[in-house]
Amino acid sequence: MKLWRLPMINKIMVFIIVVYITSSSAYAFLENYNNYQYLIGDRAAGFGGAYCAIANDSTALWYNPAGLANIKDNRLNISANTYSYLTRNSRQYWQIEESPGQYQSLDLKETDISVVPNTVAYARRVNWLGNDVIAYGLFVPIQDSIQATIAGKATGSVLNVDLNASYRINTKSYYGVAGYGVNITKNLNLGLSAGVGYFQGKGGANISAYLDPGGTNQSEIAMIIDNELTAVTAFTGTGLQYALTPHHSIGVFYHSPIYRLHASREERTTSYQVGPIFPTNSSETTINNDDFRFRIIPAYISFGYGYISEGKWSCTVEGVVHNTNTDYPNRVINGKVGLEIYLLEDLIVRTGFFTDFSQKDTVTQSSENDEKNDYYGATLSLSFGNDLNPLQSDTLKAKNMWTTVGIVYQLGIGDIRGFRFYTVTSGSDPVIHQYTHRISLYIGESIVF
Repeated sequence: MKLWRLPMINKIMVFIIVVYITSSSAYAFLENYNNYQYLIGDRAAGFGGAYCAIANDSTALWYNPAGLANIKDNRLNISANTYSYLTRNSRQYWQIEESPGQYQSLDLKETDISVVPNTVAYARRVNWLGNDVIAYGLFVPIQDSIQATIAGKATGSVLNVDLNASYRINTKSYYGVAGYGVNITKNLNLGLSAGVGYFQGKGGANISAYLDPGGTNQSEIAMIIDNELTAVTAFTGTGLQYALTPHHSIGVFYHSPIYRLHASREERTTSYQVGPIFPTNSSETTINNDDFRFRIIPAYISFGYGYISEGKWSCTVEGVVHNTNTDYPNRVINGKVGLEIYLLEDLIVRTGFFTDFSQKDTVTQSSENDEKNDYYGATLSLSFGNDLNPLQSDTLKAKNMWTTVGIVYQLGIGDIRGFRFYTVTSGSDPVIHQYTHRISLYIGESIVF
């Protein structure tokens, strides 16, 4: 049925529903983000996350706990802060038909500025079985504070709108992980890890629209939407590292699915309509609550190879294969490569490249998916230490300390399904190509006692 044939009140309600879906789809972004936003650790981040085969510090908890067995002393790794900025502009996201086949459009603009203390991990040699290490850490791989707006005027042959809509997403994800690594034979390490996570997501939207602005039937619609989701999750990991030669090593790490142990969601919507278009002015508040449990991230397995020339240079490559099912139809392998070069004895440069493909099918006019993005990233960092160590004192002496400063750039390329209002003809919603840019600066410390 063409929109202009609907009674005016039904047409306005269609408008409200579509704008509401816009804000709701933004909230769904909380769990659709690809894998992890931030690289964990200092040395591992410099390699672009390609750390499965050569992990040898406490961040092995995250990448491959078998690498814990390589630690000879007590090791503390801290990524003090990650400063991140994201920008995305989905052009012509909201469209209204002004004449057959001609549309006026409004853009969806999204930004995110976050400061995240994303890694604290400590490992200690215990020698329970002669050559083994325990470790524990706190990781923050996800944190968002996205602000988005759609604003402007659009004029159709029947429906004229002055729209101001904004939504916000605030997410935090904390993972506490404990791990154990043991040297089984001269060349083989085994590692086990287990973790619990806490996720909190808050989203909301403020929508105001003037219909027939300046006309005799000028009316106003206002909606305030608030969502909150909290969840407790659990997962495990198993890893192996094998030294083929003193310089060559391979690694394998299996990460179990992340399961929700408990979750709750509350949604509050307040709507207000006033003006001659509506038979009666009204205001309404509704609250929906629900509890639910299910798998939120599928299992994956990492395969890595590394070459290490001690004190000179190292390189590593890694592939990650994700489990697939109807909810997560990821049929690609994430690739990572990293390079480390000792410019001086106390100065190291690292660079890496990584991919992060979406676990969704392609967005089409008829698909259930409303968003798909593939991410490509590069990292560059400098580490300096040893003689620059400020902890070398009589009261507190570290064997060595490395300070790392790095930068990460991520480019997202994908599609999103926009929204189109037909006042003259009928048709399908547009599929819009979009680019996402995220740049992050991180600072990290690696201390050996």
